[in-house]
Formats: sequence, C-alpha cells, structure tokens
Amino acid sequence: MRRQRATAAVFFPAALFISTALASFPVGASLRLGGIIDAAHAMQTVDDSSQKTELTFLPQLEWRSPFDFDLTAIGRVRVDWQDALEPGRPDQATTDPWSRRNIVDAHTDAEIRELYIELYPGDSYVKIGKQQIVWGQADGLKVLDRLNPQSYREFILADFETSRIPLWSVKWEFSITSEWQGQLVLIPDQSYHETPAPGSAFAPTSPELVPTLPTGTALSGHSLSVPDRTLKDGDAGLQLATRWQGWDITLNYLYHYADTPVFRLRDTEAGTYLDTSYERTHMFGGSASNAFGDFTLRTELGYTTDRFVYSSSTEADQGTVRGGELAYVVGLDWMGLRDTLVSAQLFQSWFDRDGIRTSRGSVETDATLLVERHFLNEVLTFSNLIIHDVDRGDGLVSTSLSYDYLANLELRIAVDTFYGSQQGRYGQFDARDRVVIGFEYGF
Repeated sequence: MRRQRATAAVFFPAALFISTALASFPVGASLRLGGIIDAAHAMQTVDDSSQKTELTFLPQLEWRSPFDFDLTAIGRVRVDWQDALEPGRPDQATTDPWSRRNIVDAHTDAEIRELYIELYPGDSYVKIGKQQIVWGQADGLKVLDRLNPQSYREFILADFETSRIPLWSVKWEFSITSEWQGQLVLIPDQSYHETPAPGSAFAPTSPELVPTLPTGTALSGHSLSVPDRTLKDGDAGLQLATRWQGWDITLNYLYHYADTPVFRLRDTEAGTYLDTSYERTHMFGGSASNAFGDFTLRTELGYTTDRFVYSSSTEADQGTVRGGELAYVVGLDWMGLRDTLVSAQLFQSWFDRDGIRTSRGSVETDATLLVERHFLNEVLTFSNLIIHDVDRGDGLVSTSLSYDYLANLELRIAVDTFYGSQQGRYGQFDARDRVVIGFEYGF
C-alpha cells in the first residue's frame, strides 16, 4: 500500500521535474505537455437519482529524444461527487501493488495511467513500461483482447481505452521475414479484472457471474488467493502477423492467468465457505480481415484450454465445471453511404461442460449492430450500438450524440438502456438505465 501511494503521489512533481530536465537536452529533442479534462454527469432514468458526477484530468507528457528512445507519461485524477460506482474505498485486492490507484478519499483517486519508453533497436520496436496492449478489433465484446484486464466500474459502458487496466509490460515487435512480423509480450504484473463490490451501481447479480449458495445454507467465510510472484506468475504472449492476398492475418498465443476469478464452494460445519482464486490457461487464436469494395469482413477466433464456470449441479467439483471454450466473432462493416458506418457482428462461445448443468449454456450467442453517422463535415456525430444476447433475449442499447464545439472541445449526450431478465448479463442492470451529459477538453 505504501508503495502504491508513493507512486501516485509523486507523479505530478516528478512530471514537472522530468519536463524541466528533458527540455535542457540538445537540439533534436521535442517535448509536449498537454492533457484532457473530461466531465460527465449520469442520471438514472428509473428513479432520477444521480449515478455519477465526475471530473477527470489526464495530464500527458511526451518526449521525443534524438537518441532513439521516446518517453510517454499519462496520469489520471478522477473526482466523483456521487460515490455510487465504487462506494467508499475499494480495496483493490485483485490489482498488483505497483498498478493500484491512490484512493485519496471516497470521492477521489489518482494514478499513473501509463508510463513507458519506446526504443528502436535495428529494425525492431520495443515498448517498456505501464501500457495497454491490444489484440483484436471486435466492438463491444472481446475475443482476443485479453492481455489487459478490465475495470467493470461502469459494466461495459465505458470505451475500452478507458476501461482497460494498463499493466507493467514489455512488448517487442520485430520482423521474421519480409512477409511475417512478430510481437512478443511479457507481463510481470499480477492485476486482474476489477469487479464492483456489492452495493455498487453495477455490482453483478446474474447467476452466470455470481455463485448462488444452495437453498438453506449460509456463507461461513470467504478467502481470496491472488498470484504474487513477479516473474513466475507473469503472463507471456506471441503474435505473428502477415498479409496474404489482401487478408490481414494474425496468429496469437497467450499463456496467462485468466482475469476472471474461479469460485469454489466448500461445505463446512459452520456453513458454506467460498474460495476465490485465479487459474492458468492457454489461449490459441487468430484473426483475419479483408476489404471488398464498401465492405470489410473481420473475424477473430480464440480457444481457451481451461475455463471454469459456476454450477449448482451435484456433479460439479466444489460448484465449478472445468472445460475448454471456443469463442469467435464474425463482423461485417459497410461504408457505402457517405459519412456512415454500419457494422454488424456475431459472437459465439462454445463451452465443453461435459453434459453437466452450469450457469451458462453450452453455446452462447451475442449479436451487435453499430450505426455511426457524421454530419456537418464531421462536426456532429451520431452513434447507436445494440448488443443483444440471443439466448436470453436481454441486451443493451447505447446511443450517443457528440458535437465538436471547438477544435479541442467536444460536447456529448448519451443514453444507455438495458433490457431483459434480471438473470441475464445485461438485464441484471435494467434499473441502471441512464442519461449522460458531459464534455471533453483537450490541450
């Protein structure tokens, strides 16, 4: 904790010191100080209560040196006067101490969002530090994009750039042949998904996401085991990329601890005890995309060797079923109308549950539809995203309108609407429908 607080507390004076020092370097270096101020207020439509009143400041420092290395630092200070998304002080038990936020009080947190150097040895590229590493291009849901965990503070309503948790990592991009490029990733940061605690606005309640105790039993205790060996518990991945007959193709492999915890229930004399831990898995996958006139076809596929799903069946092992999972997405983008994008996606996940009843089916299917249109020479942008769970009939509709009032000032309004059964992944938040107004100012 002391290490985490010190890291966040020194960011701003350190940035000032670094910028002063870097500015004195020889001709050929360039220094840029800037940032973003973002403000948003969200009101729930069910009861007219305020879900968040938030002001976020993201200072940024970029130094381009004449010595074949560059430095980037991005901080974040966030104040939310409502304290409904993360009531009190989150314990951050699933986040590596080096990556934790400094929780100033119940309304304010600060952190080093990203801090990395970029090197260019030979014909390769190396990026070292706290960063986001993105695999895949799917919208709304993820198949290959599993290197960085995600904050579910606002469920999946925040964009991936905001909700991804940057990790201390090393990324090396290199050429193998004239046709093939490689990317090697090492992540010694033991941080996992941040899930809102009970009482939070978006605390999960769906049986698929939260284990349900057998009828008539009480929870006697709870334990959490998080990997903490810096290198031995680190993650590693390899991506190979090429272009073949118009197709952009990647082959991906990731050896990691899955970011979703495994829940196990043990019967004791005092009641049911809940063990929570993280398990290793291998992910094999790939992607392919190609443009055909006004259409672009995108595909991603990933197979996870060890997936754990909650089950209340007596055949389950301590309330869990272990199996392999095959997930894929097929997306089709159309840009045949000026200033307009129409994108449709089909996601499917196949889980080998060996005939045992689980909290999810053997096959889960989601469909998404994104319609985005620009007006007034891209000054005004309308966007509407629908995510629909085909099996349960629940889903999410997210509609937004943004206006570039000035070159660096954007005004926006958004409406997020959930529908469906309380048992579903989306319908569980049916009472969290909201209207969001805000602005973003860059400098």
